[in-house]
Amino acid sequence: MTGSTGRAPIETADVRAHIGGPWPVPGGGETWRRWQLLAALAADDLPLAKLVEPHHDAAAILHELHARPPAPGEIWAVWAAEPPFAVLTATAGGQGWRLSGSKAFCSGAHLVTHALVTAEAPDGPRLFAVDLAADGIRDGSGPVWAGAGMRRAGTRTLDLLDVAAEPVGGPGEYVDRPGFWMGAIGVAACWWGGAIGVAATLEQRSSRLDPHGLAHLGAVRSALDVAGLALESAAARLDRRGAEVSSERLAHAVRAHVAGVVEATVSHVGRALGPAPLAFDARHAEHVADLEVFVRQHHAERDLERLGALHDSGGQGRGTGDE
Repeated sequence: MTGSTGRAPIETADVRAHIGGPWPVPGGGETWRRWQLLAALAADDLPLAKLVEPHHDAAAILHELHARPPAPGEIWAVWAAEPPFAVLTATAGGQGWRLSGSKAFCSGAHLVTHALVTAEAPDGPRLFAVDLAADGIRDGSGPVWAGAGMRRAGTRTLDLLDVAAEPVGGPGEYVDRPGFWMGAIGVAACWWGGAIGVAATLEQRSSRLDPHGLAHLGAVRSALDVAGLALESAAARLDRRGAEVSSERLAHAVRAHVAGVVEATVSHVGRALGPAPLAFDARHAEHVADLEVFVRQHHAERDLERLGALHDSGGQGRGTGDE
């Protein structure tokens, strides 16, 4: 792969190629197959996975909250990040619900047709469906994406001025439903797939590695294999027991483990191969940069603190800003 170029921009057709037909529903008996599909896509193209995963997540959310499913030809996003510099509020009146304010971290804003967005309403936090063709939506004045990692996901801040929206579920239902934490583990499956993609550069050189390089490869294989087993076990547990599972605790535990595996994989591959792949292999360098941004959806010690604070029985709770 040395000398290869980075990826072309993501087009609508690229996303559509991965959203046709029904996908397994989280907790519905084929959760592991769902996560394998996400991981396989992420191993090859993390920004594309960043746009495909939310569409299928949106479909699962709409199903769970008894709203209309995505129609053929639609591409959905889930925008639930709530940083302090972007606040979105919802008000209800004679014309229905309206949204005003800003929404940050809107990945795929250049190509999605609809989005599920979180907003603060008078009766509490709510989830809304928004048609991106509606009047009153424009590029916001928030921070402009400057880093190389995940640049192709087209993430931006949007301003919404009195935009029509449809409520999905009631106050707090978005995070209180069993599927919230199942979706959070699905994101970890993407991180795992991304790490497999980084490790592929090392795997391709396995026959030429010295003993130290082979030790690094062994460490990478051990970490990735165990992460896969953790995801597979979590999927089986959710399929077997569904809402009875302490899904928040399970999600935080799996996400923390996979995030650690990602960091270990990037480190071992870099130490085994030195600077050459990052300097001369554009595809590898881009994938590493993408993964290092994507995995920061794990909130490190903040999420570990939450895991430590949960009672033994686990339980549901307010999310941490993304799914």
